[in-house]
Amino acid sequence: MRILWPDFKEALLWAFSGVVMGIIAFGYNYSFITASFPGYAVFTGPARFALSFFSEETAFWPKMTIFLVSQYIGYFLVIVIGKKLFLLFKMD
Repeated sequence: MRILWPDFKEALLWAFSGVVMGIIAFGYNYSFITASFPGYAVFTGPARFALSFFSEETAFWPKMTIFLVSQYIGYFLVIVIGKKLFLLFKMD
């Protein structure tokens, strides 16, 4: 099975939307301390996984960079793998 550029192009755009959702979820969760964003753990799953390897003493901006990059890579991989699996098991 080959991976073509249109597959990557679509996944790159959707991964960017995952980063935007992660920024919105982080901003809401950071700003509204009394309430928690519903589904925060799901939306920011890739970023939370990547940040779990670093201590709480890490500065904010390196953490935010790790958050955004891992959010993008995580969504990208899930979309590409999910699309390939969907096409593999698709019944015509």
